[in-house]
Amino acid sequence: MNGQQKPLVLLIFCAVLVGLSLLGLAGAFLTRLLGNIDGLLLLSICLMIALIFAFLLFDLVKEQGWLGKSGKDGAESPK
Repeated sequence: MNGQQKPLVLLIFCAVLVGLSLLGLAGAFLTRLLGNIDGLLLLSICLMIALIFAFLLFDLVKEQGWLGKSGKDGAESPK
């Protein structure tokens, strides 16, 4: 893999995990599992995984410059 394919693989991996976590959340709501401890654990784990990988996805997109400037170029904003 070259340096250009690596961010694309990470992007796909993060997006898939966020999507699967959201499907798990939807499944917990549709099957009405939220009333017991199993549903609460499923909800917390899916939410935690979704938030972690959404943050990584956001950071990756920002680092690649697809969302805006990453701030690593050292340029200061005018005062």
